[in-house]
Amino acid sequence: NEFGEYVGDVGFDPLGFAKNQRLLPWYREAELAHGRVCMLAVLGYTVQTGGAKWEPFITRFPTDSSDPLKAATQVPIVGWLQILAVITLSELWRYENVISKYDEGVAPGDLGWNVNAPMSTKRPNWFGPTFSAKYDPKEWNLLKLREMKHCRLAMLGFGFMVVENACTGKGPSLIPSFTP
Repeated sequence: NEFGEYVGDVGFDPLGFAKNQRLLPWYREAELAHGRVCMLAVLGYTVQTGGAKWEPFITRFPTDSSDPLKAATQVPIVGWLQILAVITLSELWRYENVISKYDEGVAPGDLGWNVNAPMSTKRPNWFGPTFSAKYDPKEWNLLKLREMKHCRLAMLGFGFMVVENACTGKGPSLIPSFTP
């Protein structure tokens, strides 16, 4: 495989995490999971600061879209409990079907969404809708490399968005505001 064991591995490991080969799948799974969440978070920050509001459908309390960190404090407890329930259920599924099956050959980050993906490893059992796009192995590895690069960029970007929001009290956006 021209991409190596893990697509996107460029040998950068200043803290020596890769010395423990048994934990490498877990590290890759964590990198992908956090990167995917950060891609959604960057999108969420952009939508929130862009002024998109669904207040009547979510809460009866007023929210401020220009400051996402403040808006997070305005979510009712019931809303946070729903968010935590969804996160808990998805993490339990991911642990049961992916993380605990590394020894059986399931690849880190593979959730089984594309049943036609050219994977040489065992696939987890996905319960929801699936994709049926067919790729050749080289194209599939290029898609995985792109995802890894986007994940890494989103993790850095989201971190800087939160810091800028905390310092200025106004959320940054990827979409420029054209109001004077």
